[in-house]
Amino acid sequence: MIRIITIGKTKEKYLKQGIDDFLTRLKPFHKVEYVELKDKKSIKQEGKDILKKIKDEFVVVMDERGNECNSKVFSEFIKKKCLEESGKLVFIIGSATGLSDEVKEKANLRLALSQMTYTHEMARLFLLEQIYRGFNIIKGTKYHK
Repeated sequence: MIRIITIGKTKEKYLKQGIDDFLTRLKPFHKVEYVELKDKKSIKQEGKDILKKIKDEFVVVMDERGNECNSKVFSEFIKKKCLEESGKLVFIIGSATGLSDEVKEKANLRLALSQMTYTHEMARLFLLEQIYRGFNIIKGTKYHK
């Protein structure tokens, strides 16, 4: 199973529609759970809430200073973690203020979507699209050209 843990609700309607669309598209490929935690006044409290939700999973923190990879490399990562190993994978996207040091320390991997900066709400949609693209690469569909 893949879980995506985020802080705060997605407010922009067009982003929410895109997120819902990719969650639906992913259903035939793999179970994906999308969790939006309530935003708090402090990054430390948000971090505590995130840490309470992490189970025995491979933890990927989305971090603009993290490692970058292309879609094919990402699909190989998805295949290895979801289909060949334990199958327990969690992606964490913080709020606009980022993630606490405690959450970053829990990460098995820090991953950047790009060297460019995106809003945390856009990052949610882009991550879901890349997960979807990854499964399409694995299955050899025409989605990824």
